[in-house]
Amino acid sequence: MSGIFLTLRMLQLFLLQLGKPMPALLRFSIFPTLLFGLSQLAHAATFPTEVIFEAEPGTAPTLWVSTNNPALEPSTQYLVVTGKPDQKEASASSADELTYTIDVKSAGTHKIWLRVLAAADWSNSFHLAIDDGSNYTRYWVNTFSPDWQWFSIAAKDLTAGQHKLKIKYAKSGMGLDRLLVTKRMDFVPRGLGENPTVYNSIPANPYPAPTILPPAEHPRLFVRSTDLPLLRELETESNTAPGVEYTQLKAAWRRLRDNAAANPNGVLPTQPTPPTDPNKVQKALDSYCVGTARPAIQAKALSYLVDSNTTSGQQAINMMNAYWEVCKSPDSRTIGEGITLMAMVYDWAYPLLSTEQKTAFIERFMALAPQMEFGFADASKQGAVVGHGSEAQLMRDQLSAGVAFYDEAPQIYQITAGRFFQDFVAPRNFTYAAGAHHQGDSYGAYRYSWDMFASWIFRRMGAGDVFDASQQSVPYQWLYIRRPDGQLMRDGDSYQSVYTKFLTYWTEPNAYMLPGSYYNDPYIKHEFAQQLSALGSADSLKSNDIWQVLFSNPRQNATPPKALPLSRYFADPAGLMVARTGWTDSVVAQQNSPVAIATMKVGSVRFANHQHLDSGHFQLYYKGPLAIDSGLYEGKTSDGKTDLNYGSPHDWNYHKRTIAHNAMLVFDRAETFATADSNDGGQRFVVPEPATLTALLAPQNGYINGSSQDSHIGPDSDTPDYSYLKGDIAKAYTSKVVNYTRSFVFLNLKDKQHPAALIVLDKIKSYSSGMKKTWLLHSEQEPTIVGDTVTILRNTKGYNGKLINRTILPVGASISKVGGKGNEFSAYSRSTGTNINYPISVSDATASNEPGAWRVEVSPATDAEADVFLNTMQVMDADSAQPALATAAIASDELNGVQIGNRAVLFAKTQDYIASKAGFILPTSQSAVRVLVSDLAAGYWSINKDNVPGGVQYEVKSGQGVLYFDAGTGGKYTLSRADTRTLPAPPPLQSLPLPN
Repeated sequence: MSGIFLTLRMLQLFLLQLGKPMPALLRFSIFPTLLFGLSQLAHAATFPTEVIFEAEPGTAPTLWVSTNNPALEPSTQYLVVTGKPDQKEASASSADELTYTIDVKSAGTHKIWLRVLAAADWSNSFHLAIDDGSNYTRYWVNTFSPDWQWFSIAAKDLTAGQHKLKIKYAKSGMGLDRLLVTKRMDFVPRGLGENPTVYNSIPANPYPAPTILPPAEHPRLFVRSTDLPLLRELETESNTAPGVEYTQLKAAWRRLRDNAAANPNGVLPTQPTPPTDPNKVQKALDSYCVGTARPAIQAKALSYLVDSNTTSGQQAINMMNAYWEVCKSPDSRTIGEGITLMAMVYDWAYPLLSTEQKTAFIERFMALAPQMEFGFADASKQGAVVGHGSEAQLMRDQLSAGVAFYDEAPQIYQITAGRFFQDFVAPRNFTYAAGAHHQGDSYGAYRYSWDMFASWIFRRMGAGDVFDASQQSVPYQWLYIRRPDGQLMRDGDSYQSVYTKFLTYWTEPNAYMLPGSYYNDPYIKHEFAQQLSALGSADSLKSNDIWQVLFSNPRQNATPPKALPLSRYFADPAGLMVARTGWTDSVVAQQNSPVAIATMKVGSVRFANHQHLDSGHFQLYYKGPLAIDSGLYEGKTSDGKTDLNYGSPHDWNYHKRTIAHNAMLVFDRAETFATADSNDGGQRFVVPEPATLTALLAPQNGYINGSSQDSHIGPDSDTPDYSYLKGDIAKAYTSKVVNYTRSFVFLNLKDKQHPAALIVLDKIKSYSSGMKKTWLLHSEQEPTIVGDTVTILRNTKGYNGKLINRTILPVGASISKVGGKGNEFSAYSRSTGTNINYPISVSDATASNEPGAWRVEVSPATDAEADVFLNTMQVMDADSAQPALATAAIASDELNGVQIGNRAVLFAKTQDYIASKAGFILPTSQSAVRVLVSDLAAGYWSINKDNVPGGVQYEVKSGQGVLYFDAGTGGKYTLSRADTRTLPAPPPLQSLPLPN
């Protein structure tokens, strides 16, 4: 009989491979009605979830019979429908029913698996229902195979208790061997199957396997055994060593020690009484878990780590188990804090964990990680470049778990580190090349902190540096935009301004502590010390105790910023220059400081999210914010009843848009901006967030705004006379802009009465002459306009600054002001066809908010496709009796420019670089004038004054495009270019001295 079966079996397989129809005899012969005895089933049993069970013990009707197939698996008994070998179809109402009683342990979503034999389309379908026999769903096994395979159906939500699982055949030839009902969504049974566990339920790694692996020892998360002596030494030193970093380290150790000692029984701290407002209960619980319970467990784990206190270590484990029973939250950040805490306890107290406890920890992680916004390192959930996916979820929380659990569950590390190396490293190295962060003054520092956590995780593992060394330079952006009043020049969505009190030093300590000690950078270390001093005993610092103990190193040197150059260029993709006239070094607000600051932005790449549509934007600060970044990230409706934040009508229609910045508008009435109502005339509103570096750089996705063309700081970089930046930002706009370059020159005038000037030149061509161009200048206080000159004061709230802007080009420009109560944030509304206000009010009048209330609009008097704007701004004291510096326009066939005081700045008239000759006349003055000529082609340039050869050649380099020289007291100048040097170089020109 077995020989007959094998012959028929070979014929079956041959016909299946050829795709030929199967005769009825051969179809039926797969099932051993020809071979061995068939037994009918008539008994029932109850089957638990999470355990694979045989199909035979179900309650079976006449046509379902138990058999086996020696050619497949001789010992496997399975069910098959017999008696109707030619029947191909059966409806749910007519087919015989199998019934299984399932005992569901706990309510939740369950997946149902069936081990089936489905050789062809005549054996690949069945009906299935849960409880309700009249509500069957038909399923098809789409992969035909002569061998057994596991097939899953869509997940079902089941309550705890007993349920009926009912199956009817739809195609009579299908075999059924085993079943499984499981809550483990990622479990995939294979072969005869093993029961699901946390270990075999971890999904397969979809990413390239990381080559960097955790060391075969514990501890290895955030600290190694070789690091412990230094931690102990620093604790001892902090008791006596001077300096704010030692003082705060001592306080951190004391709080952790006290926390461990104050809880001798090893139970969670007592929870406060929940709020009566049900809307606040979860927030209060999250605050307790992260702010109270978490430090208590950290303290116990640290005590075991550094003191080998076994009792504390065991208590940390027990408290961690209790934590998860109490601290249940839908919030990803709260979940992440718990995951990191769990990983630290697991790793640091590893010798004390039983096998069952290890499994329980890993079970908890596998249950929680998919609940995060990011999923379990899921690339389909959130991207790696911006958004919440670029924060702690992977780069600290899930990576920590992967490192801690690697011995027992290496797949977790393979997945988290695999995603990290595939998607996270490249976009950060691309960003670091600029030495600045695209997410601005608040979110930039916050998100950079998570980058640094990843750096520390791998370094302490022994892997060295996983990011480019240029990561070190990113905090210099925030060092340079620090204002004397303790705030930062605004950039992007600023939550610091919403939550920090006025005249209070803005802080984000981890953004300085982590890189400062990692790179042993004295300037960043100094800023961290400043922030420690500013925070004092603030609760926000107390929550950082464990990280300060692990990563702060007061032995490293700290250097104040006064030794840094006064200007710094942050290359593409930022395309940012910050210029200062001096430094302040105090956490106490210095509103009367003589330091002037300018930020000048090309903004070459749009990363989206918290970045604004502000390519070409500039700001000026002198004894107060003068040329500002307007609008608010967070606030309230005018009646104070409703919170407004990310994506609010104010945010979407005004705050993030070009109109809220000191930039250029080109109004095309037909233009639309994503889902926003307003048509502000500004830059393209690309809303989707780039998920990867590849997506960011793909031209069709629209994230490229332009490029920096030239930049130079000189004549020396330490105390420069000028800071120059030029960018092509036409791509920031739609095709309404044909070409557009904006050039900035910040002049450090080295004059106490007139400390600085900012000159901005725009050369722009629109698609149509009817597209109105508008140059913007925003302020807190109402500006005054007299002819071509605008004056802005900032003399309230203790400030004493003044800005004077003269519009030199276009000649006869239309200059107007927009703003005032009820009109502070106005833009053209597509829905109304008029300008309307998109209001917001501050949520805390004592905070650092600078929403602005006014803007100046400068437009050409007549329509044209191509226009040139030249604006010269200077700053001085609001109460000064001194007149502003005189400004004189300079124009020639090749150049446009302006003289202000003892400086003159010139630009090419066209978009092209000047490649051969250029001339200009400098008005006679009583003192020597220094001249900066820009837009020059690379080469060697000679200067004739009043037809007298200068006898030297100045080298102009590609990417700089400028020539700077001492012109004396005026005259007629001619510049001539050569490809090679034919004359000697001039003596080096020194920067003018700073005022005493």
